[in-house]
This record gives sequence, structure tokens and C-alpha cells, in this order.
Amino acid sequence: MIRKAKLADKVEITRLYHKLYPERKRYLKELLPIEKFNAKSLFFVSEEKKNIVGFIWSTFINYGNSRVGYVEDLFVKKEYRNKGIGTSLVRRVIRELKKLKVAVIYVPTEKGRNEAIKIYRNLGFRKDSNQCWFYLKTW
Repeated sequence: MIRKAKLADKVEITRLYHKLYPERKRYLKELLPIEKFNAKSLFFVSEEKKNIVGFIWSTFINYGNSRVGYVEDLFVKKEYRNKGIGTSLVRRVIRELKKLKVAVIYVPTEKGRNEAIKIYRNLGFRKDSNQCWFYLKTW
């Protein structure tokens, strides 16, 4: 089941965020301030038996006549990977961003994140010419 994240999910999302970016845990000791984030964003979680097993966070910005979306973070617990959860989370964000008339969705991803790169490629994202972003045109 994919649902919108709630403020009550903050502790678990922060714990998963620290698994995604363990090097940031040293200096990011407090809970993520998701309720204070001013950008327009979408946040979804994946649940299995009432436990959050993954999340996706995306934002969108108006640039003149167009709207651009970004997938900021995608994370699925290791033991739940290769079950379609990451793909389902990305599909949900694509669907929601299309409703918001986003022209293009960008995904910054690091080398070595092969599982995520495979998800994005399978969903139609293409690498841009400078080789550091994936993108998907929605119209």
C-alpha cells in the first residue's frame, strides 16, 4: 500500500533517511524537519503490515511557463528490495506530478546506486547529456 506520509511518520522516515545517508547521521542528529519544508513537495511511504518499509520525496518548482519536478530521495529497506516497492513509489510520484502539469521530472542519483538507476531507466527516465541527472518528460 502506498499512502501520503504523515507527521506521525517523522521518526521512522528520519531513521530510514539515516540508512540512506549514513554519513549525514553524525551532524544531523535531530529529526528531519519535514513539517517546516517550504518547497512544494510530495512525500509518500510504502507500508507492509503497518510498518514503513520505504519512502519517496519529490518537489516541484514553477519556472516561468513551466513546472519542473525532482525526485529528492527514494529509499526501500534492504530486505524489501526487488519486490516492486521502489517502482511503485516512483510511479506514484510520476502520476501525481503529471496531475500537477509538471513538464519534466529530474532525478539526481549517485554512481553505484544501481538499483535506483535501474528503476528510473525501466520507467522511461533517460540520462542527460552531462551524465549526472536522469529525467522523464511527461508531455
